[in-house]
Amino acid sequence: MNRRATLRTVVALAAAAAALPVGAWAQRSVVRVQRERPVVQRIEFDPNAPPRGMPKLTPPEAGICNTTFELETGVSYTADPLTASTVLITVDELDLTTRVTFDIYSVAGAPQKLRDHEEAHRRIGEYYYRNAAAAAERIARALIGERFEGTGATVDAAQKNALEKVLASIEADYMARTRDRSAAANVRFDAITNHGLEAIDASTALARAVAEDPEPDSSRRRR
Repeated sequence: MNRRATLRTVVALAAAAAALPVGAWAQRSVVRVQRERPVVQRIEFDPNAPPRGMPKLTPPEAGICNTTFELETGVSYTADPLTASTVLITVDELDLTTRVTFDIYSVAGAPQKLRDHEEAHRRIGEYYYRNAAAAAERIARALIGERFEGTGATVDAAQKNALEKVLASIEADYMARTRDRSAAANVRFDAITNHGLEAIDASTALARAVAEDPEPDSSRRRR
C-alpha cells in the first residue's frame, strides 16, 4: 500500500501543496528540497530583567546568539505488512525543507565589540547552512529505494515505527552535516576569543574557527 506522511523535526511550518499541470507528475523528481533564507532576530535586553525564553548566560558572557537548525521532512513510501506486528516500508519520494533561525541577544548599550562577537556566531551558523540544500539532497537520494522494518503491537504501530526510523536517519545525518559542525565551530570561536574578551578581531577568529574544522569540505561527505 502506498502512503505519504509529513513529519517535522524541531519546529517547522506546514507547507501547502500546489496544483501541478497535466504531465508534471511524469517529470516530478523523487527528491525535492527547499532551502529557506536564514531568519535573524536581534534583541536588546536589560541584564536586570532579561526577556522570557532567553538562554541563560554563562559568565563572562554578556550576550548570546541562539541558533536553531530545522528540517521538515515529507515521506512518500510503500508499506508491506510482513506479519501482524511487522511492516517493511520502502522510501519512494522525499520532500525536505531546511531552515535556520538566529536569536541574537545583546545587553542594551553593549559595546560594538560585543555585538561583533555575537554577529560572528551568526555568520558561523550561516556558513554551515549555505550548503544545507545540497546536503539534504544527497542524504535524501541515498535513501530512495531503501527499506526500513518496523515493529509494533499492531500493523499501524509497526508502520509508524518504520517511518520513525526513516526520519531519525535523515535528521541525524543532516544535523551532523550542519548543526553539529556549526556548534563545534562556535565552541572553537569562543575559545579563540575567550568569549570576546581577547583583542583578536572577530572576523579573524571566525576564519580560524572554521579553518580548524576537521571536515572542512562538507560537499565531499558521503554516507
